[in-house]
Amino acid sequence: MTDTRPAADRPEQTPGRQAASSGGEAAGDAATAVPAPVRAALKLPAPDGPASRAVREVLELPMPDGTVLRADVARPDDAAAHPVLLTRCPYFGAWRPMVAEACGADPAAPGLMAGVLGMQAGVSLDRAIAAGFAVVAQACRGTDISDGDFRFYFDEAADGTSTLAALAALPWCDGRVLTFGNSYLTTTQFTAALASTEHLTAMTAWVSPSTYDDDLAMRGGVLLEGPSYEWARQQVRTGLWRDGRADAPQEALPEPVEDFTPYLEQVGIAQAARDLAAAHPAGAHVVDWVNHPLHDAYWESVAYPADELAALTVPTLHVSGWYDLFEGGTLRNFAAMAAGAAARGRPGDVRLVIGPWTHLTFDGHLAGRDFPGGGIDDIGLGEMVLDFWRAALGDAQAAARLPRDPVRVYVMGADRWIDLPAWPAPDAVEETWRLDADGVLRAPGDEDDAQGFTAWVHDPADPVPTAGGQMLMGPPENAGPHDQRDIEARGDVAVFSSAPLAEPVTLLGPVRLHAWVAADAADAHLHAALTDVAPDGTSTLLTDGVLRLSARTGTDRRDPLTPGDPVEVEVDMWATGVRLPAGHRLRLDLAGSNWPRYSVADPADGAPVAMRVLHDAAHPSAVVVSTVDLGAHPAVSRYSA
Repeated sequence: MTDTRPAADRPEQTPGRQAASSGGEAAGDAATAVPAPVRAALKLPAPDGPASRAVREVLELPMPDGTVLRADVARPDDAAAHPVLLTRCPYFGAWRPMVAEACGADPAAPGLMAGVLGMQAGVSLDRAIAAGFAVVAQACRGTDISDGDFRFYFDEAADGTSTLAALAALPWCDGRVLTFGNSYLTTTQFTAALASTEHLTAMTAWVSPSTYDDDLAMRGGVLLEGPSYEWARQQVRTGLWRDGRADAPQEALPEPVEDFTPYLEQVGIAQAARDLAAAHPAGAHVVDWVNHPLHDAYWESVAYPADELAALTVPTLHVSGWYDLFEGGTLRNFAAMAAGAAARGRPGDVRLVIGPWTHLTFDGHLAGRDFPGGGIDDIGLGEMVLDFWRAALGDAQAAARLPRDPVRVYVMGADRWIDLPAWPAPDAVEETWRLDADGVLRAPGDEDDAQGFTAWVHDPADPVPTAGGQMLMGPPENAGPHDQRDIEARGDVAVFSSAPLAEPVTLLGPVRLHAWVAADAADAHLHAALTDVAPDGTSTLLTDGVLRLSARTGTDRRDPLTPGDPVEVEVDMWATGVRLPAGHRLRLDLAGSNWPRYSVADPADGAPVAMRVLHDAAHPSAVVVSTVDLGAHPAVSRYSA
């Protein structure tokens, strides 16, 4: 259907939108303003490729409440009915100018945003059209060219199921819809699937959250302050653009939207959240996040229950990275769905790929480091995705080409991809590396008695700065395997290092800290980071975790500390996959803060807090890792259809 809104009611960048055009916009030279990784990820169609001959149109779909949602469509120019690839996204208002520049197209070009298929599923629009798919990129309610008001999460189930039903009924759809997308674009998939799987044939879920108060908004009971604020700020930028209050979402806007860390430091997250909500209602959800520090009914309403995920029979391909903000969520989603698929005797229906990636970068280059063969194109992930879709549609040959084992992971350091029959690897062995006095991390088998404790002081006025990790905050290079030496040189970080390894060790699987800790306050945060220390002293972050100590028995309650008394805690540090060469050392860093990634534990009087970790015979503290014999896992070659 044509975009029939009066011109005055349309976003300023989309005047004169046409109902349809046979043949796409020619792909011109991309503007230099578009970063090269973005251009590569978009997988731009060839000027004379299949996408250039596709029907491009804007599709209007009324929801049951009368709100009209609009989508950019690219589909084969024939009279046949085709399976549909659907993504539902709140970010198109911000992405549209970038995609237009990269494609050399008008931002108002019908079907333009169907081009995000490349960076959301690794499959070029040319390949999808040639394979007989129609591609539908729908703007979520209240975003870009869709009507209504954006509300984080709460409209996605109803809008998603309504969209699936409406698409299935179109004459150019054969009744089968496959969804794709990453991050929030997996939220729009899972919420719809958990509501109804009618018309849903398969899901491709990259970097997906599972429980928002243990993924995006919080982790271990601690608010992810910087990422939460920045994500809401992005929605405010897009909302202001959509309302005609700014020329474009990435251009300068009035404060407080344009400020970030200095503003947070000045006013605190609670006031900053209220200011964002006042700037535009699209940022109102961050106020809810701040106002719901416990896991309560609010967070339950935006979670994916494991038993419901296990009951889903929709084939699903999960993708994440070792440095992804949602690595933990993706692994939880996969575990639940894989258990259900295995119980039904169809383990290949649910698959997992983990690479040397962050939330935004999938080319094998992150934080100034190269991971040979680690890009999605290096491993042929796009080809695998295309075969996964074909298999879900009943193509037996495509199903036979897919890897026998449902899990494919990249082992950093070994620079190889391996396949596993399950996650964690069935042959993984848990190893306990004990903390000891004088900053020693004792390897398994070292039976010397551990002694004493290690102390440090957390000063809320001088928090430990964020340096990499599994996060989404600022430029993409802020995440990933950053060198921790500057952090470890601070006096408020406790460092425990192993002896140089006599032989290589491959860590592959979950990591957790089991510790006895004390603080001279009613509450404190415990941050733990695992690093790989090279002979030259470089200390590369592998994975990390955090726990609010008063949430040690559950994030749905608070159990205050008795100042000075030790408590037993466990910190989930998610997972890693890395081969440590002989001569390297394993290291554990402990601290009381990591800002601005996380909020800072601040006693009522603002005074510094003395903290200590005990590691004597009565209070054994250790980091528990999973190891495998890498020789039992041969490298796999690039996937090819």
